[in-house]
Amino acid sequence: MKRILGLFVLSVLSAAAQAAPITLKGKVVGGDDGQPIAGAYVIINASEPDAAKRTSLTGTGGTFQVTSQEKSTDITISFIGYKNFHRAISPASGNTVDLGTIRMQPEAQVTEEVQVIAKAPIATVKGDTLQYNASAFKTNPDATSEDLLKKMPGVTTNDDGAVEVHGETLGKVYVDGKEFFADDPAVALKTLPADVIAGIQVFDDKSDESKFSGFDDGERIKAINIVTKSGVSTSTFGKVYGGYGTDHRYSAGAAANMFNANQRWTVLASRNNVNNQGFTLNDIASAMTGRRGGMGGGIDASQFTTNVRGGIQTTTMAGLNYQGEFEKVKINGSYFFNNVNADIWRITSQDYQTEGKRQDYDTTATRGYNYQHRLNMRLEWNPNETNRIFFMPRVTYSTNHGSSTNASRTMLNALLSNTAANRYATQLGTYDASANLWWMHRFGKAGRTLSVGGSGGGSNGWGERSQLSEYGSLADEDAALSALLTKADGLAYTTLNQIGTLDAPGFDVSGRISYSEPLSQSSRLQFSYRIAYDKTDSHKYSYNLTEELETLDAVRDLVSELGLDPDPTTSNLFARNQTRQTGTVGYNWVKGETFRLNASVGYQHSRLNDDETFPKELTSDYAFNAWLPRLRFEYNPGKMQHLRFEYRRTTSTPSVNQLQDLLDISDPLNVSQGNPGLKQSYTDRLELHYNLANPEKSNYFHVFARASFTQDYIATHRETLTEDRVIQGTTLVKGAQLSTPVNLDGYISANLFSMYGFAINPIRSNLNLGLMYMYARTPSMEDNVQYMSNSNRLGLNLSLTSNISENVDFTIAYRPGLTFTTSQQKDRQTQQMSRQFDRYVRSDLSAFLNVYLWKGLFVNMDASWRNSFGTQSSYSQHFALLNAGIGYKFLKYRQAEVRVSGYDLLNQNRAFWQTSNATYTQTTLSNVLKRYFMVSLTYKFDTRKGRSAENYGTEDRGPFGGHGGPRPGGPGPRR
Repeated sequence: MKRILGLFVLSVLSAAAQAAPITLKGKVVGGDDGQPIAGAYVIINASEPDAAKRTSLTGTGGTFQVTSQEKSTDITISFIGYKNFHRAISPASGNTVDLGTIRMQPEAQVTEEVQVIAKAPIATVKGDTLQYNASAFKTNPDATSEDLLKKMPGVTTNDDGAVEVHGETLGKVYVDGKEFFADDPAVALKTLPADVIAGIQVFDDKSDESKFSGFDDGERIKAINIVTKSGVSTSTFGKVYGGYGTDHRYSAGAAANMFNANQRWTVLASRNNVNNQGFTLNDIASAMTGRRGGMGGGIDASQFTTNVRGGIQTTTMAGLNYQGEFEKVKINGSYFFNNVNADIWRITSQDYQTEGKRQDYDTTATRGYNYQHRLNMRLEWNPNETNRIFFMPRVTYSTNHGSSTNASRTMLNALLSNTAANRYATQLGTYDASANLWWMHRFGKAGRTLSVGGSGGGSNGWGERSQLSEYGSLADEDAALSALLTKADGLAYTTLNQIGTLDAPGFDVSGRISYSEPLSQSSRLQFSYRIAYDKTDSHKYSYNLTEELETLDAVRDLVSELGLDPDPTTSNLFARNQTRQTGTVGYNWVKGETFRLNASVGYQHSRLNDDETFPKELTSDYAFNAWLPRLRFEYNPGKMQHLRFEYRRTTSTPSVNQLQDLLDISDPLNVSQGNPGLKQSYTDRLELHYNLANPEKSNYFHVFARASFTQDYIATHRETLTEDRVIQGTTLVKGAQLSTPVNLDGYISANLFSMYGFAINPIRSNLNLGLMYMYARTPSMEDNVQYMSNSNRLGLNLSLTSNISENVDFTIAYRPGLTFTTSQQKDRQTQQMSRQFDRYVRSDLSAFLNVYLWKGLFVNMDASWRNSFGTQSSYSQHFALLNAGIGYKFLKYRQAEVRVSGYDLLNQNRAFWQTSNATYTQTTLSNVLKRYFMVSLTYKFDTRKGRSAENYGTEDRGPFGGHGGPRPGGPGPRR
């Protein structure tokens, strides 16, 4: 063994001495204005095929520094709207070559006598990156980067407000190659104005290790890189705004961006009560619901939280983002605070397709408060050309408290079965702190790298709750019929009066080592090993009271003062720890710029231990093993084409809540219980991506397809009790529903998303045609009978966006959709299974218009109409939403404006959701913001050189030669 180790060390040292890397550095500027170009691609291609080629981006000052392992090197630099720069270099080994200032020349077309700048293409394809040209999508001067992005083909917003790009949720935003508000893409997109953007690059972001080593490990996240215009990197710009309206509606805020060659600061703050969040509302209990590496850890804290999503919200937010780039160190950090106060009124109904024709009706009124602080930092240190160190700490602190009242009833065969009235109060606090540290080393031989890293973190959650429930049930159907005929209640009522406490500390550590070794100039192997350990404690106690609790502030003191004993049926004390080890062998093969193949296979062993000490002593051990293959193939058949295919297998370990048989009776009519016999599930996933762009014709085509097949899918078994039942000393009344997780096979899901975008030159606009299809085959179990649901969803996305000028900005979109579901139903009398069909049709038509009229006067309008109908009467919904505004810009450059806007002028806004599965269809209605008017004042500032009235959208020209204002105040309808 010692001899083998010695030979390995000698081979590594000798290989390191064989070749020293070549360093190329320089600065990229525009040949037309001499301004630095940030975000340009710098690509190193060896004269001979080499899998170790490097690709990087220029920094904020246009500078770059890249390393090549070959003596003969070709360098290519590309950027949207400029000709590619090429140069061949053959320096001595180990030299550093300074290429000086490289001037990129604008792309142009030459006619017989006159040179004409070519019409900006919609998009270009470079490898696996799609680059949109911002100048091909004209927006009004007050548009945000999100407004610009939504004009681009394949970009939409889902029902939760998250941006989706090519059918996938956007996970990260870069600005000139640097992370921008890393934790929340919504903040990044709403902060930067559209007029600072030169282009947007869409790509699947790789891990830091993959970027450094050049070995593709298959880890991906959908990301965009916003490339700013020349001059932005050395400017200060932003805005201040405020408005007040009817019904005491208000909105105020400010944002400032301070950029220089090496450092960038962004500061923002706002407050409003018009449902404008401007960020993605993260889960308050994220610190306890599976943060630690997806290992199935975490505590179910749902009983201790109050929902703050939907309804009418008052939002306060503040944020800070910093980017610094120095000689050997790069720093990126962000801090974000948000506070949401929500008043929510919601009605939910569930219509079951199963035996008994069960119908559930639920009405809930909630007032909730959520506070959250998030701090992220990324430190990158490059001490020399062959080593790189990353340090990435993250801290989140959240509090949530509120109260809610709830009334529900259940019908069986059109007769009242049971009813309940509940009152809850909750408060929860959590913190989560973690850090990642990585060291990466590149040896002298091309393709030989070593990466060593680890992470550690700790979290805690603490909370109190109170619950007062009164619920009743009928003894049998004869009693139900008698109650109906006599108009009497006929229910036997039970009261539940409880308080509860939660304490859930935890920590996790992990480590990983990987080594890659070249086999030839075009292929190499990688070996990696990862070990992770996670530990969580849970102290969840419930206590029965005889009198109603007035406040949660002294719950723990009250327990001690009254000497209360925990209720053994709804309390538990346990500790969980899990260890997961994974070994992986991977292979990379590259053929020039045309083919790339990545294949790997891993073996994963997980061991889970649960140690319960209350209400009974019980130790449970679980062992899970899995082979995890992965295959990724990329092919570039042409200069503007890219095809990618991927297969991978993943596992999902049951959560603590799913494995424990503890009863959750927070809703006495809908009780849940864990299943200690659950197995982990296995999912095989196939993906296909294809991009095609034609810059000459200004068109673009994209296809994305995905299919997933899951073995031992964790489904839910719902049982409607036909008589009172005692479980663990708790009596569940007749008609109540008991839910238990179970493993079922047969789950299949498939998605297809395609988009074709092209320019319509006669009307100076772009037309986007999109097609979406989703299929899901979902198993479930109801009253010990397994059901299978087949859900199909087909949708079109047609949008016409203007590209006339900044003076006329419009978007017209039509999104029809059809959802149809087939499921099985058991006949109560014959016990025969029959197939049920459910259909839902929805059409959304929307239009946005912003026109600059004359001498600073502008008008804007945002309208939408929704029409839906289906096989159930509750599906029928028809309403229109109209927002409009008129404003005037003034001061020297018209950088100030006053505006009067109206929201929901037709007073028809409503919130409506519909979901279906194998056993029931759920319909939800919620309160929404209704009609109001607002007067607002906005001031914009920008220090870029050459700023003029035209830059601010203020030249006194007609609609086809002037500028407009922003969208009217207030949010749009839920989409």
